[in-house]
Amino acid sequence: MEELGEWSRTHYSAELSPSLEGKEVILAGWVRELRDMGKLKFVLLADREGSIQITVKQGETKPAVLKKFEKLGKEFVVAVKGTVKANKAAPSGLEIIPIELKILNESESPLPLEPRSKVVADLPTRLDARFLDLRKPEIGAIFKVKDMVTTAVRNYLESNSFIEIHTPKIIGEASEGGSEVFSVTYFNREAFLAQSPQFYKQIMMASGFDKVYEIAPAFRAEKSHSTRHVTEIIMLDMEMAFIHGIEDVLSVLENLMRAVVSHVSEQGKEEIKALGKSLSLPSIPFPRITMEEAKALLKKERGMKFSPEDELDSAGEKALGELIKQKQGHDFVFLTEFPWSQAKFYHMRNEKNPKVTVRADLLFKGLEIATIAQREHRYPILMKQAKEMKVTPEKIQFYIDAFRFGMPPHGGCGVGVDRIVQQLLDLPNVQEAILFPRTPERLKP
Repeated sequence: MEELGEWSRTHYSAELSPSLEGKEVILAGWVRELRDMGKLKFVLLADREGSIQITVKQGETKPAVLKKFEKLGKEFVVAVKGTVKANKAAPSGLEIIPIELKILNESESPLPLEPRSKVVADLPTRLDARFLDLRKPEIGAIFKVKDMVTTAVRNYLESNSFIEIHTPKIIGEASEGGSEVFSVTYFNREAFLAQSPQFYKQIMMASGFDKVYEIAPAFRAEKSHSTRHVTEIIMLDMEMAFIHGIEDVLSVLENLMRAVVSHVSEQGKEEIKALGKSLSLPSIPFPRITMEEAKALLKKERGMKFSPEDELDSAGEKALGELIKQKQGHDFVFLTEFPWSQAKFYHMRNEKNPKVTVRADLLFKGLEIATIAQREHRYPILMKQAKEMKVTPEKIQFYIDAFRFGMPPHGGCGVGVDRIVQQLLDLPNVQEAILFPRTPERLKP
């Protein structure tokens, strides 16, 4: 195999334009397609940004270079030095007339997965050979969009005085409670993988850092096999203090989501086109509907029934999303006033209606992508609720102590980044939006 040596890759394929006609360039990538027409050979060279046609002509290409081209196989890694030439018949309207070719590495045959767009494989096969799957332009586009989503999140939050933090992912007590946690052996004692940074971001509210956020993994030991669940997720968590009420958090979140859609629409035109999608900028404010109102609407319009203590299941969320789109033309809706019976001990109870908690979910096209709540910041009430919900304060004393020495009113949310991408691009399964998804059965690659 050859080395790049003095060569450096000066261009991606997408950077080539008619203005470079006649200029010498160097490109590197994978041999995606080969066509042998006898005295004329076409090689489609693919890189991160697209592909370009390499045209090899007997009698024009140097014999030593032509001999190298004859050795090529699909997905060989190569570097080409050549001249840019306009050609209306070429896929991009341009082609490269090769001067030199370096074969950097070969590829075995047959391929476990064909990385051409027109060849369809099922999701398990694609995930098993993810490195090849990602060579497909439309699959690579998903993760370029995901990068744009997190970039937009950071841009918006940083410009609104939020500070990024990083909290532990190995913790001594499950922050959300329940059995849906992964236990790990931490030297000689039990620990857990964090379900969320809940306790830590609340502690930050007592530290003087009154607006914080984190984008990081979270772990849920759910033996679920739905299109919206995995065991390792990327969460955007944020928390803000000195709020007047939950509406302060809802306002930040709806403006954040609008900023995300706007950024992806502007920066991801090629990716959206590759995926055959279109995006529409959501209007603000997002619709709001209480849980009680939602249940009444679902019963009236869809015949769906839920008890007063129930939250909506996935079918109810999907139906509600469809009705909001139909009646208000909006992809987003805040579902508010959840039953107190479903609350966490750190949630604030609605003083006007003690049957509900000061909590909301944000649904995007009928899928819950965020949980929002105002927290109980008053130490006596927090302790009372912990006792009522059979939480042992001694196990989380480090968290409880933060409320004893000056905790301001605060609230925040946890947002599923993977689900944002899933719904933004109308992907059939959240695993499509995760590079290497983890499920109850999948622990590789």
